[in-house]
Amino acid sequence: VDRRQRQMCIRDRGEDIYVEMGGGRTIAVEWTTMQSMEEVEDGRVEVIGPDVTDIAPGTRLHFAMLAEVAGRNFQEDFEPILERQNHHLINQAQGVMHIGQRDIAWIRISKQAVEKGFKLEHIGKIIHAKYHQDFGAIFDKVQIKIYTDEEKVKEILDMARASYSHRDARIEGMTDETTDTFYSCILCQSFAPDHVCVISPERTGLCGAYNWLDCRAAYEINPAGPNQPIKKGECLDERLGQFKGCNEYVRICLLYTSDAADDLLGVDLGGRRIIKKKNNKSIQILKKVQANQT
Repeated sequence: VDRRQRQMCIRDRGEDIYVEMGGGRTIAVEWTTMQSMEEVEDGRVEVIGPDVTDIAPGTRLHFAMLAEVAGRNFQEDFEPILERQNHHLINQAQGVMHIGQRDIAWIRISKQAVEKGFKLEHIGKIIHAKYHQDFGAIFDKVQIKIYTDEEKVKEILDMARASYSHRDARIEGMTDETTDTFYSCILCQSFAPDHVCVISPERTGLCGAYNWLDCRAAYEINPAGPNQPIKKGECLDERLGQFKGCNEYVRICLLYTSDAADDLLGVDLGGRRIIKKKNNKSIQILKKVQANQT
């Protein structure tokens, strides 16, 4: 099938669906984890359980995708950053819909995609190719295992949830007072161009996908990416959680184009203010704001 940038709100529906995985109807879990160099064979993609060629149209399958990454420059903190790119990467396959992350993923593959020869192994090949293309500087090898056998999917689900809990526990002791730097997040602007989030140790973005540690790691991987550091500055309102640096940052990067910026209400933490954006030069503007802050 063709690969292209795809609006994430487009869904394959009803009679067009060949196979559906997750979405609350079956288990669907995605887990990216670090392994040693000896344990990973780069480019290896395995499907354990029924593939689309083994099922009838309209079938629902359980699904687990395990991406094992190895590299001299790879860190444990980078695992969730790559893992949450799966959403964007899989959606680039025409005829494939992907929504969600972690253990709340939802995947639909259309009949048209299957007619063109699309199989589950191609999801793994997309992840392998795009991980290397977008993040090749931080790892050396990646192999993908896709499970549709229910018992194996449940095994992976238990291991993935233990990993998720470990990641989440690392930030539980942090508070907004323990750091002078928050992070922006504009990941969702590919499908919600009016959104910007300010992420602190105590507040994730509205989607819940990235916490403060994830944003810090994402910035280390890609300093020009969607997660930029913000010096929070003076506290303007302790009750509402408003900080001068956050307000200034969002105001300038979005060029005063929203009523929220004009009415002096400020920007809440955790992405609770929705801002309108009228141009696509956010990153350059963010850099100017950072320069002003320093």
